[in-house]
Amino acid sequence: MWQDKRQVAMLSTYHTNDTQIVHRHRANVVEEVTKPTVIMDYTSKMGAVDHADQMCGSYNFCRKSFKWWRKLFFWLVEVAVVNSYILQNISKRQAGEREMTHLDYRRRLIVELVGTVRQKQRRLGRPSTKDLAERMSCKPHFIAQHKIQRDCAVCSDPKIPGGRKRTVFFCKTCTRNPGLHPGECFERYHTLNDYRTE
Repeated sequence: MWQDKRQVAMLSTYHTNDTQIVHRHRANVVEEVTKPTVIMDYTSKMGAVDHADQMCGSYNFCRKSFKWWRKLFFWLVEVAVVNSYILQNISKRQAGEREMTHLDYRRRLIVELVGTVRQKQRRLGRPSTKDLAERMSCKPHFIAQHKIQRDCAVCSDPKIPGGRKRTVFFCKTCTRNPGLHPGECFERYHTLNDYRTE
């Protein structure tokens, strides 16, 4: 415990209770202050801690969560990424190579970890021939109701202002379960090749 403007408590397994005399400037007056060595070391190395915290916050991927262990896990991953970036730049500096930027390092790390694996994305555009054969088949198609609204496959067009039409009804026979308004939309979808309305 050291008394400065207020009490400062420090805990260290490395330092002893040694002190040093430093000069402090106050209102054009230089005064001598006796400071513990642990305070001096902490003050001189604190810049690195601030820099590490800044790097952790630059591209932070932590999200709010009610589960405390999840936030702790992602924080540990974040610190590991920053530490690996620092070590990688140190080794490059010693080898006389060009250092990487933080962003470039993270991008390369993502590629190394993920590789060519990608999640299957929903295909946009025209429906497949299998979908065409299924909806144009002569077997009966049944309409059902869902609690969640979805875009009508026939009359909805989200690209134009006010063109989005939603419905709670869908075809439960088709594999895609497209949202369809009962009546004309349902009939057009199952009888016409080009079922989209103008």
